[in-house]
Amino acid sequence: MADFFKRFGFAAVVTLLVVAMAAAVLGKSLLAPKGDAAGQTTAQGASPGALGGAFGGVPKGGPAGPGKGKGAADAPAVVVGTVAKQPFYDVVRAIGTAQARESIIVSAKVTDVIRAIRFESGDRVTRGQVLVQLSSVEQSADLEEARANREAARRDYDRFRELGEKGFAPAQRVEAARAAFEQSEARVRAGESRIGDRTIRAPFAGVMGLRTASPGALVRPGDPIATLDDTSEIKLDFEVAESQIGQANVGADIVASSPAQPGRAFRGRVADLDTRVNAASRTLRVRALIPNRDGMLKPGMLMTVELRFNPRVALAAPEVAVLERSDGSYLYALEPRDGRDVVVPVLVSTGRRSGGLVEILSGVTEGARIVVEGVQRARPNQPVRPVPATSAPASSVPAAPPPAPVAPTVSVTKTRAAATAANTDLRGRVATTPDSAGGSGGQSSTSAAD
Repeated sequence: MADFFKRFGFAAVVTLLVVAMAAAVLGKSLLAPKGDAAGQTTAQGASPGALGGAFGGVPKGGPAGPGKGKGAADAPAVVVGTVAKQPFYDVVRAIGTAQARESIIVSAKVTDVIRAIRFESGDRVTRGQVLVQLSSVEQSADLEEARANREAARRDYDRFRELGEKGFAPAQRVEAARAAFEQSEARVRAGESRIGDRTIRAPFAGVMGLRTASPGALVRPGDPIATLDDTSEIKLDFEVAESQIGQANVGADIVASSPAQPGRAFRGRVADLDTRVNAASRTLRVRALIPNRDGMLKPGMLMTVELRFNPRVALAAPEVAVLERSDGSYLYALEPRDGRDVVVPVLVSTGRRSGGLVEILSGVTEGARIVVEGVQRARPNQPVRPVPATSAPASSVPAAPPPAPVAPTVSVTKTRAAATAANTDLRGRVATTPDSAGGSGGQSSTSAAD
């Protein structure tokens, strides 16, 4: 008997365990709630038509609901426009720097002390107006002395000239008196010039910049006192590539914009071209002039330049109406069929794009009706319902897709607690009821662990 148990005891134990597990599974299925079984039967045995109805579809072969026929009410609403002619031009874009038409740094020619400043920062001055006066006391005294010497020399010259005419004075003496008078005259002019160097005048009309000196300050030649700019016209210098030199002609139109003045365009013309191409960058410098009577542009501003050339008038369509496909660009044109408007795709050749419009080179004619908005809802040879652009119904805009379902999030702490509780149940051979074995039971275990 002992040998029998030693030989067949292990197999008997394994057999009993398998039978017990099978009995537990069978009992669990017999004791399962009826609702769960009914739910599984419903999910497994639902017809395709029922599922389609649940997800908004129509059962195969079923009748169409109200408004689902091919009547006029089913035609998608689209916004319709016409192909018309618009001006176009080719563009070369560049970056340029604004400069004043005339610009200088006001400084002194000689070393001296500032006696008076006759302007304020931001003043508009005229040509020849006195800006700065330097101290000139010594020079004024020298000038008075030179003028007095000139008067004495003039009188001597007049006297010797009369005596020479009467024969009482030699010609050499008359010439010496004349030379002395001319020398004194030159000294007077030199004195006036030194006085003039100490009076700084505006060489042209313009606007004064910020003052950097004050009365009483000692200035030397080249020391900046202020700036003077003529901003009635702005010089805009920019560079174009060597391959685009043919488009940069004197008199060509340019349109410039600046980040300092968003939304505003400044128009001008090309005034000059440089005579040399930069060998390092292979570019040519171009200078344009832009009127600036309102003073909105300042010297030194960075500006974006559009050099426009080859102006023309061509057919145009809105960009939103053009469909780009692998085989080309298409427009949805409207054709009347049986008293209804039907969309027909038309292959077109496009050119430049500007201001939301596309240049149409071929494919349609002027005045052709096209779908401007709603091209994604229309299908080739499908009837549509045209509506004006200002009265497009809200229903014509496709509704946004429903948001994707978001999976419930469970924190890491809760997940680890649930796993720990499950391991404890398995190790302790704790019997679980059918309710706790379901999905809700798992969630309840997690909550209990918390």
